[in-house]
Amino acid sequence: MLAARVFKTVLAPALVLLPSPNPSVERDMALDIDGLQRAECEYRGIVARFDELTRAYILQVYEDGHLLRWQAQPSPYNPETETLITAVFTAAGPKASAPVPELAHLRAQSGAAGAGITWRYSKLATVRVAPHGDLARDAMAVFRATVDSFVERMVYAPGGALRAASDPSSAPVPARIEAGVVLLVEEEQADYARVRQPAGGWNGGK
Repeated sequence: MLAARVFKTVLAPALVLLPSPNPSVERDMALDIDGLQRAECEYRGIVARFDELTRAYILQVYEDGHLLRWQAQPSPYNPETETLITAVFTAAGPKASAPVPELAHLRAQSGAAGAGITWRYSKLATVRVAPHGDLARDAMAVFRATVDSFVERMVYAPGGALRAASDPSSAPVPARIEAGVVLLVEEEQADYARVRQPAGGWNGGK
């Protein structure tokens, strides 16, 4: 009986001194949002910031897609070093058919107001960004597919005049480009290709 009293006397103050199992984490969410937006994603040599990647996904996949706001909260996994950052958007609905039925269903559901693309942002040693949820994974897949499409249409220019049309005898020359400049082919006709970057026009010798 005496031993039990001694145990209770020792245990009671010890329990008061134990730390809370879920301590509140003081984080500057605005800084984390800014860090996520500036963080870069690279695929096949093409680099895009996560802000650009997220906005491009909304515009490319949804009709009347609009980014409403960015919001953040400490990650439940590692609240001291990670933040879940969500791009909240609204849309009239999906713009085009998805490659698989599961994605079509996901995009149709996310077209309502208040849908969100969430990224898991960590800055424990270096900045790391990972998709958190199906919409973020879909956004990453769309980015890779877009890059794949660009890479297939990229060419090294032979240099020379960049013309406003494919007729070299009458078309004006809005610019000249150096050999080796990377251009994106939009259309091909005979010995000419309509290209983008650094400017629209026709360049011979494809």
